[in-house]
Amino acid sequence: MENSVLYDRGGHLQISGNGNMRKLVPFPVCLAVKYENDLAETCPDFVLNIEESWVFIRTDHPLPAGTPLLMHFYIPPETKLLAEVSGTVLPVAGPGSQPIGMMVKVTRFSRRKLRRLEGYASGERHLVDKAA
Repeated sequence: MENSVLYDRGGHLQISGNGNMRKLVPFPVCLAVKYENDLAETCPDFVLNIEESWVFIRTDHPLPAGTPLLMHFYIPPETKLLAEVSGTVLPVAGPGSQPIGMMVKVTRFSRRKLRRLEGYASGERHLVDKAA
């Protein structure tokens, strides 16, 4: 699937791409954000744009622009890790009508990691497949 965007709300993930309608992913996916020595596993709502390599994370407490962090996309409660990627918080434009949250540019990643996550979400890859 090209130009995939993953939308999560409360662990309920949907995937869309190439102008197709959103498709519900049949298993929950959560996001844990690690920065400095803190790991927040609250499963915030997020939007992941795989092609453009950014994540918008809904949070009442966004980190300052330039903060490096590590993101774990996983299946709860057994915490099966689907992908681990690094990112840097980007500045978000004025208060306008944007929802509360932070934009993260994915950095130092392998496109294969994001495509593997996309494969799980789209059903092209089975959850018991070995990581590649």
